Parts: sequence; structure tokens; C-alpha cells
Amino acid sequence: MTATRPIHQLVHTLSYGDAISTEVLALQSALRELGLESEIYALHEHNRLKGRSKRYEAIGECLEADIILHYSIGSPLNDLYAHWDRGHKVLVYHNITPAKWFRGVNNRVAADIERGLSDLPALCARSHRIWADSLFNALEIESLGFPCSVLELPIAPERWNRARNEAMYTRVKRKPGINVLHVGRMAPNKCIEDVIKSFYYLNKFIEPKSTLWLAGIDTDTELYSFSLRRLIRNLGLDESVEVLGGLADEEIRSLYEACSVYVCMSEHEGFCLPLIEAMHFGLPVIGYDAGAVPETVSTGGVVVTEKRHSELGALFQTLGQPGDLRSRMIEKGRERVRAFSFDTFKARVQDLLAGGQRQREAHGA
Repeated sequence: MTATRPIHQLVHTLSYGDAISTEVLALQSALRELGLESEIYALHEHNRLKGRSKRYEAIGECLEADIILHYSIGSPLNDLYAHWDRGHKVLVYHNITPAKWFRGVNNRVAADIERGLSDLPALCARSHRIWADSLFNALEIESLGFPCSVLELPIAPERWNRARNEAMYTRVKRKPGINVLHVGRMAPNKCIEDVIKSFYYLNKFIEPKSTLWLAGIDTDTELYSFSLRRLIRNLGLDESVEVLGGLADEEIRSLYEACSVYVCMSEHEGFCLPLIEAMHFGLPVIGYDAGAVPETVSTGGVVVTEKRHSELGALFQTLGQPGDLRSRMIEKGRERVRAFSFDTFKARVQDLLAGGQRQREAHGA
């Protein structure tokens, strides 16, 4: 990539609050702070981000530009990227959740996933550089025979420099007992049913006044969301589980700051940004040993290797109430999250761009 040529990004959907879009916006800020022209081109744009991206067809007006494709699913952008000949191309791999998790829940999504996986090797072959947001993801690319560099996700100042929603914060703080939190799309790979089952033991046998807060959309996964609501009802937890749907960042911040413990039982994650966000706001975290979760948590929280729901319920209480272990986990989390500052992210982007420029010069391009 050149030092002066514009660097534009392609993303299927510029969403609100998800990990991919968080990185897209942070990367645009980093590129612009490095003195480079950078726009975002997308098929879809969330209403809360109106005007932050341009329609993807408009990139054809660029006579010369390097482009970055954020890759996670089959998309018309993939063909545009494959045939781009007006500059260098970088593929950012965010992982593709295996289709097995969506069969029977949403077969259209499963088909998109399968198409995305089948397109991936050819797109890698057409890329000048490949980046991934975790070592876990980078190793998947390398297993296909392509070199890959790691660009970890940052704690984005743009998302978290707003004040929390005091009404939401007060609503949580007024709840007695342990407040357990999960943030993320209601998708089958997240295994939110295991969070609910573990919370059941906390609520029924340890701390009856506890509350579980579930924040996240269920777009395209409504059948899975329905099964979770049925589980909540069958376990007699209707009064103890708050299913919140999609929330504004100010409300999510309130949950991070007011809850007692953050829990992730997902069995497939390419990074899992909410774990880092929870640490950032001083919340002890518990994650399951699968996908990139152990890498993301590292020494900043507790990683469990088995889903023993009764034991997890007891762990929720131990980490959720004042005590030495909770204090130590919060401090460990704050130490861990320093590696994900925006300044660190921007410096890494600069290093990766410089490496691409050296590679280009070596090949006489």
C-alpha cells in the first residue's frame, strides 16, 4: 500500500455496535489520523450510522485506491474486491461461524456461510495482504496456505466516550443480588442456553434475588431466540431474566458499569469484543475455552474448560460479590485491556501499512 493513495474499506453491513463495524470505524479514524484519505463503502448501513458510509457501487468512481475488504460472509462485495485493479488489496478476516450452527435456525444464513467459506481461498489468492483480528483467525487463513498478520480489535473511543444512560444504570443497581451480564447477538454458536442454565443454579439455590441481563439482537436468529425464551419460562426464570434486545451504546455502557459479572459460554468466536469491553469497564469476566476466547481473555479473567452449570452458578456468586478474587480479576482485566487501546491499534495499522509498502517496493509495484 502506498503512503499517499486513498485506502477505502468495503463492509457488507455497517452495523451499530458489532465487532466488525467497530473495527471498520476505528480503522477509518486511524487511517485519517495517519493522513490518509479513507471512506467506507457498504451494501447496508444502520440508521444510527446514517451518512457514515457510501453505497458500494460508488467506489467505481475512484480512479486509484487501495482497498480493504472486511470478510465474514458471502457478499457481492467479494466479486468487486476480487476484480479490483486500481490499487493494492487487503483482506481482513473476521472468521466465519460454521454453517452447522445455523442449520434449522436459518437455512439462508447457513447457505451464505457456506458460500463465504467456498469463496475464501480464491479471495485470499487475489489479496496482496491478509490481516486477521486474532491469532485464532490468522491460523485459519494460514491453514489454507496464505500468510496472515494479526490486527487486534481496539477499545474504540468513538463508542465509549459518551456518558452512560443513568436510567438503565439505576435500573440495574436497584436490583438486589448478583447481576449477571451477557452482551451479543442471539446466535446459536453463543450457547446462551448455557448461561441461562448456570444462572438457574445461582438464582434457585444460591442467590434467589439475582438477575440475568441479556443484551443483543435476534435478527435472522428468531427461532433460536424463541427457544431461549421458552427455556427461561420452563425454568421458572421469567421474573429473573431481562431479555433486552438491541440497545444503544450508552445503555450497554450502563450494563457494563452496573452489573456484577460478565459471562460468555460461546463455542465459536473469532475474537469476542464484549469480553474486552467488560474488562475495560471493570467487570470480572468468565469465558468458555473455545475458539478465540482463551486468547482474548488471556490472563484478564477466568476461562473454564467444562460447562458444569451448578459450579458455574457458584462462580458467578464468588466473582459477583465483593472479595479478594473479584478485586484481583478486575485488576487483571484492566491490565489486559491496556493492549487494546486505540493508540496501540493505530501504531499497529501504521506498522502493517509500512510492511505492505516495503513488500510492494520489493516487487517493483
